[in-house]
Amino acid sequence: MRNGLFLSLMVLLLGSCGEDKEVHESEIYRIRAIGTLSTTEYTLGKIIHWDDKGEWYTYGDRKILLSCKATVKAGVNLNAIKESDIEVKGNKIIIQLPPPEIVSFEMDPDLVRTEMTDVNGFRSDFSQLDKSKVLKKGEESIRKDLEKLNILDEAEQHARTFIIDFYKNLGFEQVIVHETPKDKRNTNVDH
Repeated sequence: MRNGLFLSLMVLLLGSCGEDKEVHESEIYRIRAIGTLSTTEYTLGKIIHWDDKGEWYTYGDRKILLSCKATVKAGVNLNAIKESDIEVKGNKIIIQLPPPEIVSFEMDPDLVRTEMTDVNGFRSDFSQLDKSKVLKKGEESIRKDLEKLNILDEAEQHARTFIIDFYKNLGFEQVIVHETPKDKRNTNVDH
């Protein structure tokens, strides 16, 4: 009797292993509900030096040294996945990944420090407006440096890994993710 019960259970278990799990279409497109997936974050620091010689009629000069930090997040907008971007063939799914983008760029005012000022002659100290102008130059410099970093490549790679895991958990055996060609990416970092 025990052997018969054991044999019956084994037949049921082995028989259920061969069935293909059908994934419902709504589950396939559920990934869009995630929205923007931030996958990479960089914190970048910058030292900004400004030497203000002034106009010809002013006597003296002013120098300032500021330090600042910016937090930059990059990722992929999964809302942008269209039905034509997903192709299902049995247990295989092929997805065209939307292009990676800079999701946010934040400079925390609490992390801005005046490291040094040097004012001589008849010049006035740096006003808050002067410091803001110097800080704006630092922000522009950080944004320019972003173009040299691989933040978009890294964000795309992490999003690709996430999508593969997502669809494998739904039951797909093979997940192929096509990335956006680099020449079709939006490299605008003005967020």
